[in-house]
Amino acid sequence: MNAILLIHGLGGYVGQYQPIVKFLKKKGFDKFYQFSYSNRFGFSSLRLAAKELAEYIDKNVKEDEIDIIALSQGGIIGLTYLMEHKAKKINKFFTVCSPHKGSKLAKILDLPGIVDLRPNSKLIKELEEFVKNSKINLYSIYTPFDLMVFPGWNAKSAHGKKKIIFAPTHPSAFSWPATIKFIYKNL
Repeated sequence: MNAILLIHGLGGYVGQYQPIVKFLKKKGFDKFYQFSYSNRFGFSSLRLAAKELAEYIDKNVKEDEIDIIALSQGGIIGLTYLMEHKAKKINKFFTVCSPHKGSKLAKILDLPGIVDLRPNSKLIKELEEFVKNSKINLYSIYTPFDLMVFPGWNAKSAHGKKKIIFAPTHPSAFSWPATIKFIYKNL
């Protein structure tokens, strides 16, 4: 079993993915890294958070191959890391409600990290092209009821494996049984 790196979302914290960690520990997974970036609220670009992730991985992750589970904005940060700083081999990359096609809700604020999440932003376009042309083993989990990644279908990557779940809200998707079972089944 590979070590697992977890990345939280906008305004998030490590508690967001504890249901996933708890379940996976019961199934025998024992090595987790929990990355928390300094700017959780969009005051700086997601490229800066991806740089922090690269530094965190270089300093802390000793394994040659890891899997990533990223929630919401964390998925965009993780993909940006892969695009700009790939130093470790990522075996599998799971995104849960990550705005692969941007979120219309991101039009509300003009903060750099929020602007990065807009549909058709420069970063979203670059990531789409990167994912299309790379060999990332990507799994995107999304709910049509997502009001943070709006519309909810924007959390469905155009590439890789996709899983629709019917969690009623964005945050509930992180601990939704179908989410956890899909991740476990595909690790």
